[in-house]
Amino acid sequence: MRLTFIILAIVFIIIAVTGVCMDFHLDLFNRRTMKYFHIYCGYFMILLVIIHLLDNKLWIKNIFNKK
Repeated sequence: MRLTFIILAIVFIIIAVTGVCMDFHLDLFNRRTMKYFHIYCGYFMILLVIIHLLDNKLWIKNIFNKK
């Protein structure tokens, strides 16, 4: 679970940095490479969020099941 969260945080930072670079036209890498990297990291982030939610299913269930 912690590994998933750490990787999720790293991917989030990568997406944020590449998004800012593309928005402000900062060419750290080839523009086309950065665009594809941004898109595929986004797909990977969606997968990691799903894994993270499945790992924390019991915790989420307990939060919404308070009576």
